[in-house]
Amino acid sequence: MIDSHAHLYLEEFDEDREAVIERARAAGIETIINIGIDVETSSQAIGMARGEDGFFASAGIHPQSPVADPQAALAAIRELIETNPEETVAVGEIGLDYYWDTVPPEAQSAILQPQLDLALELGLPVIFHCREAISTLLELLEARDSVPPGVFHCFEGGPLEAERGLALDFHISFAGNVTYKNAERLQQAAGTVPLDRLLLETDSPYLPPHPHRGKRNEPAYTTLTCDFLAVLMNLSPREVDEAATENTRRLFRLTE
Repeated sequence: MIDSHAHLYLEEFDEDREAVIERARAAGIETIINIGIDVETSSQAIGMARGEDGFFASAGIHPQSPVADPQAALAAIRELIETNPEETVAVGEIGLDYYWDTVPPEAQSAILQPQLDLALELGLPVIFHCREAISTLLELLEARDSVPPGVFHCFEGGPLEAERGLALDFHISFAGNVTYKNAERLQQAAGTVPLDRLLLETDSPYLPPHPHRGKRNEPAYTTLTCDFLAVLMNLSPREVDEAATENTRRLFRLTE
């Protein structure tokens, strides 16, 4: 099983990071992709990928990460990717986030577009973060002449948004919030996603699945989201796991 989206470099794991990794291994999580949200954390994610078997990283600028000098930040992201090609498997997380207001929408779009171009240039997939901006992000992507392959991480839309994302050949990833009682629309969307486009993630330390809601999330809990989706899709957990693992390996071109 693969946790396709985590942030184990964050301070929430400073006191027991190795124990968290051991629990993930014990739960059958063979691979973890740590996702950068700015230059510093992208570097940290890459550092973990160098030091831990089964770890990979992405590098990118999150839509709510303030950037004083966009050109310098983009150049730094490019350098991280180009100097760490074995560890860095995607550009991300990038996208739009209208829930928070640290970075205005215009600035978010201005940092997103060149990262899409960078991914196309380097032949890498992208990892989309999108919060309360799914229609705007889809419109932006639909208006482009070309888009890199990628995944909507922690998908927040409904069936119609999922259909539009799938029409652009993107994958869709579900985190622990799909297990919540009030996530009916998200669960409906999950039921429409073809098995060959599905990814699993935790977004650790955020969004733990039921029954751990309100606590710190960790990669071992990927199994709970897998089990929930299996019931939702009328499949076995093994079928969901095997499909999501194969999809993740193919999308990010992961080595064994």
